[in-house]
Amino acid sequence: MRRIMSIVVVVILAIVAYLGYQHYQLKQSEAQRQMFDVVMTEKMQTLYDVAQDWSKPVTMDVHDARLSGDYQVLSEFILNYWLNNIETRNTYLRDLEAAKWNHVLDVNRLDADRKQKFVETEQMLQTVRRIMTQYQRQNLADKQDALAKVKTLDIDHMLQQPLQEKLEKNLKLDQESALIVVELQILDKTEQMFVLLKENDWHKENGQIMFQKDAQVKQFNALYQDVLKLNKEIEQKKKQNAEEIEGEF
Repeated sequence: MRRIMSIVVVVILAIVAYLGYQHYQLKQSEAQRQMFDVVMTEKMQTLYDVAQDWSKPVTMDVHDARLSGDYQVLSEFILNYWLNNIETRNTYLRDLEAAKWNHVLDVNRLDADRKQKFVETEQMLQTVRRIMTQYQRQNLADKQDALAKVKTLDIDHMLQQPLQEKLEKNLKLDQESALIVVELQILDKTEQMFVLLKENDWHKENGQIMFQKDAQVKQFNALYQDVLKLNKEIEQKKKQNAEEIEGEF
């Protein structure tokens, strides 16, 4: 009888110890989840702030000693994902600046380049199209690579699955892809404007381009208005992208 009671006591103690350990694990997990929220809020805000200056590479330490285990892996993956996306975009903007994209329709530059048979403008437009096409491919590759990596993350399925679903959604409804499509439309319009400048007589007057014929003026102005509308659309999409990052806080 005593032997049976001893066995029962041992079993009960084992159960109590197990339940106590489970309770401790749950408390630890909840503490890590709460700390994960704190860390991600701080890190994403920092990342958002430093990303505004696209003139230089974005750098940030994604590691945080306050996290451990699955939540540390998850945090570093998400931060690296956004860090990579932002740096890809900022590198693209730096490349456009180096190609003098903002000056392609500068009247004084065009007037000077006309005397050189528009060699510089031709080169600028070719370079910009190459930069935009490369960025479009790189952006897609980055999203696909992140999705492939998240599927192999060695973390709890309850943490991994929502992230995978989020990345799959991002790949289908990619705001950056939508943005580059509009930017390519601006390039198309700019190239059409350049054709008008190259194939028709015009002169510079009071900082403006003046064509000889009204039909050319109307065509050029219509294209210019299209560019303004597309630029406005880009600003709206940039705002949406910023809100998406803020939504990760």
